[in-house]
Amino acid sequence: MEYRSILGGRGIRVGDDLIRDLRLLELINDILGRNQDEFLRELYLEPLSSEETAVFRLMVFQDLMMDDTYRVVEEFVERIRESERLLQLKEEAYDQHRVGLHLDAALTYIDAVESFYNELRTIGPRSEGLRQFLNYLEQVINSPYFRSMKERAREAREARDRIIVKVRFVEGGIKVSRYDGDGEDLTALIERTFSIFRDGGSEEVRWVKSTGDLTHIHAAILEGAFRFYREEYETLRRFMEDFPTVIDEGVRSFAREMEFYLAYLRYMRRVMERGYTFSIPSFTRDGSMHVKGFYNLLLVKAGKAVVSNDIDTDGTRRIFVITGMNSGGKTTFAISLGQLAYLSTLGLPVPAVEARLPFFTSIMTAFPTEEDPRESLSRLEHDVIRALNIIKRADDTTLVIANELFSTTTSDEGFQLSKLFLSELSNRRSYCLFITFIPKVASLEFTISLVAMPSPEDPEKPSYRIIPGPPPREYMAVRIAAKHQLLYDDLRRVVK
Repeated sequence: MEYRSILGGRGIRVGDDLIRDLRLLELINDILGRNQDEFLRELYLEPLSSEETAVFRLMVFQDLMMDDTYRVVEEFVERIRESERLLQLKEEAYDQHRVGLHLDAALTYIDAVESFYNELRTIGPRSEGLRQFLNYLEQVINSPYFRSMKERAREAREARDRIIVKVRFVEGGIKVSRYDGDGEDLTALIERTFSIFRDGGSEEVRWVKSTGDLTHIHAAILEGAFRFYREEYETLRRFMEDFPTVIDEGVRSFAREMEFYLAYLRYMRRVMERGYTFSIPSFTRDGSMHVKGFYNLLLVKAGKAVVSNDIDTDGTRRIFVITGMNSGGKTTFAISLGQLAYLSTLGLPVPAVEARLPFFTSIMTAFPTEEDPRESLSRLEHDVIRALNIIKRADDTTLVIANELFSTTTSDEGFQLSKLFLSELSNRRSYCLFITFIPKVASLEFTISLVAMPSPEDPEKPSYRIIPGPPPREYMAVRIAAKHQLLYDDLRRVVK
């Protein structure tokens, strides 16, 4: 039986525009934390084109969100990593140490595989991914190679346990001899020496085995020991030669790929400790989208005020036009939903109370860009080209997020360009979040109008709530101008 990836498959690398506009690198860095592994980074930059694969991953997450399953899987991955570390250390160690390190790697691996198999089978995972790996692991355990390696590892461990030597430090070096029961009991000496610390509220000190400080002195001691225990040494050496491959490649791949899930689950736990919620998204087939209580993960990281929002459509109309007060959270709203949709295409739980949405096979953005003096194109020309490229690629599983597109022209021209762009997207049954300061765009019959609301306590401050409703009759800029007597009529009076 061949190992089938616990990821279910790979996606295609996302475009640079989407990475920049949705601030994906910042989000991924936060997810990975200290483990900035390039393999994991690539996975988080590869949205899936298959809904089936996304559901496959989400079902694995559903299993791993159970504490028992998470604990068993995390411990297994850590022990496989420890076995790999011992094998790597063996390659860099003195010859005398290699037989012991190889045996330790094998013992760690064997126990990890058998313990994981028995514990996970008892738990009974529901996801196809974990169940198929259990079946794979059963074949590994029952294979002649594994069974023989297990038996020989037991024999090698017993042989090693018989190797007991006495070491004496003499002038100019050390002297190694077979242990004959004679000599001072150092355990009793240590107990007597440190007995004074037993009084009071002492805590038990746990000794952690380490093999990272093996030196030429240790190697010399082993060299002497092997002279007295040639048969035991031969048992260790033959085990290493007869079983050069310790870790099954499928098991190694599983442990490597499982870090994709574990890294995100650790991130989720950090966010949830601050009172926020994640949910398993479900993908709709009727074109509807119902996302409740979604929020911005980057604001959570920054420790800023985080306001959750909702978005709904039955799929009849799929173009959302967002207007409202300046600095009212419109762009944050759009980025938050864009990130949520992106995470769902990776097969990840999303930051929301509930999320039912289409599986978007493509997400495209059109955010403001700085004019490049080396190019002959103006900002408006750039906007038009980006809009045309989006229209050419858009279909009924596309999500477009456009932020202040065509804002460098007049209101009338901006309205006409916006109308043409959104009409084409509507004809293609695409989904779009369109942020604009042109209120007329929100009155198009095929759109859903959303508005950024002011705070109920202070109309000049934002609430960061985006709700269905008509565009405001005046924007914050008008209110500020009126406050400072800078409206048109005020200026005319001054000029006169």
